[in-house]
Amino acid sequence: MDATKIFKVFIQEDEKALRDKITEELRDKKNYKLHFFSKEDSVFELLKFGPDIVFHDYFKNKATHFYTWSIPY
Repeated sequence: MDATKIFKVFIQEDEKALRDKITEELRDKKNYKLHFFSKEDSVFELLKFGPDIVFHDYFKNKATHFYTWSIPY
């Protein structure tokens, strides 16, 4: 993995307090650019923005790593 790559991380979370907690937990990850979306948003609609990682449920570790896929579905 290229250490200089900036990963676009999409996180679906509606609660401001949880968004703040996630931001705090990942503040040392300089190669992550965080983008928050509502849980109401379709994951399939978010794909058009080219995320590297999408967290469907951050605190239950449900993540999708799109950068490992050879082709989009």
